[in-house]
Amino acid sequence: MEGNCIPRLCVLMLTMLTCFATIKATESDISCLRSIKESLEDPSGFLSNWNFSNNSAGFICRFTGVECWRPTENKVFHIRLPGMRLRGPFPMGIRNCDSLIGLNLSNNYLSGPIPSNISKVLPFITTLDLSNNTLTGPIPPGIANCTLINVLMLDNNHLTGQIPPEFSKLERIKEFSVANNRLSGAVPVFSNTSFPAESYANNSGLCGGPMNACSNDNDDLFFPGFAVGFPISTILSMLFMFLCWPRLRIRTSRYYPFWIKKRERRTHHLIPRNPQVLFAENVSSMETKVSAMEKFICRFRLMELEMATNDFDNKNVIGYGNMGLMYKGECPKCLLVAIKRLHRFESFEKEFLSEIEILGRLSHTNLVQMLGFCFEMERKFLVYKYMSNGTLHQWLYGRSHQEAMKMGWTLRLKIAVGVAKGIAWLHHNNVLHLKINSKCILLDDKFEPKISNFGNAIILIDTSDTPLSDCNFIVPDSSPYKDDVYSFGILLLELVTSREPSTWINSLTDYVWGVDFDLIDECLMGQGFDEEIYEILKIAKNCIHPCEDEATNMLQVYQAMCAIGTSRNEISLVSYTDLENNQRDV
Repeated sequence: MEGNCIPRLCVLMLTMLTCFATIKATESDISCLRSIKESLEDPSGFLSNWNFSNNSAGFICRFTGVECWRPTENKVFHIRLPGMRLRGPFPMGIRNCDSLIGLNLSNNYLSGPIPSNISKVLPFITTLDLSNNTLTGPIPPGIANCTLINVLMLDNNHLTGQIPPEFSKLERIKEFSVANNRLSGAVPVFSNTSFPAESYANNSGLCGGPMNACSNDNDDLFFPGFAVGFPISTILSMLFMFLCWPRLRIRTSRYYPFWIKKRERRTHHLIPRNPQVLFAENVSSMETKVSAMEKFICRFRLMELEMATNDFDNKNVIGYGNMGLMYKGECPKCLLVAIKRLHRFESFEKEFLSEIEILGRLSHTNLVQMLGFCFEMERKFLVYKYMSNGTLHQWLYGRSHQEAMKMGWTLRLKIAVGVAKGIAWLHHNNVLHLKINSKCILLDDKFEPKISNFGNAIILIDTSDTPLSDCNFIVPDSSPYKDDVYSFGILLLELVTSREPSTWINSLTDYVWGVDFDLIDECLMGQGFDEEIYEILKIAKNCIHPCEDEATNMLQVYQAMCAIGTSRNEISLVSYTDLENNQRDV
């Protein structure tokens, strides 16, 4: 009996320790935000909804300017408080947000120096924007220890001294500006990129790089040094010629000195065969395209992904697809990610770049969140935020009957509305998905749907220099948009029937007209939602077979489905604000 108690006691202690660690992490982030509010003056009351008396799950995630890794846990992912007239020094309490990767405090009235230990305060920061404040003092060299940083904006302050030469270590940096300060000295040479003169403008003491060349105070010493050094070097050269030259054996062939032969051999080996030349050009071309994508989203190193997945252990595989394998990974601070490892025997160049360009530039609550990508040694990887509830297809078909029963009509309608909203947002930004189905709909821990798999997506207009969300709206009535509308209609029927489309696609007319009600999922009927189910069937009909005189677009579909949700006053089911209110700036 005593022997059995000991293991149970150990399990209990481990459980308590785990819960304590979780509570501690939650309390740490709450303390972080509380200290920010206490240390900064907020004359305009922008932080008035930062109410810490609430103890519900994820309550700080609803604060103005706060974004969490998961809506149900108080783990801060990004803080954005630009243009809020906040006053005071840099909030040192922000170090307690130990999972923070983005901070934007631009266009405020922050004063004083930037913390010298900022790499310890923000160890995982990728975006730091302190521009347009009144910060003073030098730029701390410790920023160079923030090795994950992609964006560093310090322009329009009162910073003095030089730009730390240690900044050359920042291999990931893609956006950088220190314009309109009081800096002096040489501009650092970044290892993987360079920045235009505008990034350094209005700092009269800066030189080098795109600025004027730095003057060399040692120029006046050149000629005296030359006058002394030249005779000495001449004497040493003559001694070498007379003392060492006879010992050298000149190996010759019949006609040429040995050094000419050696050069010929070397040249011969340096000329590759034609296939190798073409292969090198292709790799170079792909690398150029991939490098251009870095302005949209973070680029990971292969070593980082190997560590996150235990060297891509098969135990971490969570999905298979035509393009590759999906792994579950764990990054620093226990942040869960999903890593798609593309097959090496296929190129998938178009699909790889398409996913990065669309998800790296266009964000929305109902689109899967891409965190970054990796391209090394011809291997391609895409990194997403992990979705704990898998795909809609798994819930409809791959789980037990009891688990499927949990997906009642209210939840299915919520998922359908979210997907409609996401597709409408894509069409608003001139993007066609072209492969909408239950396998590409991911579900987070609150069953909020996230559209994924953008490998076949198409951008209808050139957006190379424009954020997709800023594109002009095009009424999606043309035939390309109808493909997504049709696919969404099929998805609605899947939600209503819980049956694979392959089993009923040939009798689609009967489905749409609602003749064969026996095909509707039996767990949905007789629960008080029959009228709503019939309304959804009508919407599916309009998606699959729209009226000839009036095209159906996804914005109309979304609005019609919202009307169904409001019929029973379930305001929590959907959001009735504009589509733009669910745009997420990653």
